Amino acid sequence: MSRADAASRRSQEERRSEAERRLLESAAELVGEIGPSKVTLAAIGDRAGYSRGLVTHHFGSKGAMMERLVGVVGERFREDLVDATASASWADLLLEFVRAYFAVVSDMPPMNRARLVLWADAVATPSELRPAITASDREFREELANRIVQGQAAGEFAPDINSAGLATVTVAMLRGVALQKMLDPDLDLDAGRVEIEHLLLTRLCSTADGEVPPG
Repeated sequence: MSRADAASRRSQEERRSEAERRLLESAAELVGEIGPSKVTLAAIGDRAGYSRGLVTHHFGSKGAMMERLVGVVGERFREDLVDATASASWADLLLEFVRAYFAVVSDMPPMNRARLVLWADAVATPSELRPAITASDREFREELANRIVQGQAAGEFAPDINSAGLATVTVAMLRGVALQKMLDPDLDLDAGRVEIEHLLLTRLCSTADGEVPPG
């Protein structure tokens, strides 16, 4: 391949990547504004400055595009968590995990808002996105459960904790706060975060008989 051909291929890949980014961001904005059922490929293309044909070319269908949106939000959130959790202590690491989630909720980007709207829609209706959202939720819970297991192995966390159960409850608390924040912008996020942190530390660091060791 010539240098000119390689440069042309890179340029095409960059244009494709930019188009996909703009289309996904436009789809997310529309989902958050009018709900997924009212979003059309034509509206997405128009918002992004492209034709409906280009949207179809990139994603094939509205369902495939929404599924890609769910995947992208999950990927970005996991990257943000990796960047935000560099503590040597497993307890601190889990607290940073919670704080990273609250940081997103406090100034929710359109893609994260769309992810929550799509999640709620999948709960309320037999959405074709249910399998993708279910898989994404499982990854989220498994990530938390793995960190709890590693904290137990390191002797930091109580050995009687059911890691999967605690991960499920933690995700429920976090997502519940996020959904409330979407409905009520005046929600006191700091107060909610402090209480979740306290609840987690109390359970994670308790002994088998329920006592929390001093310090």
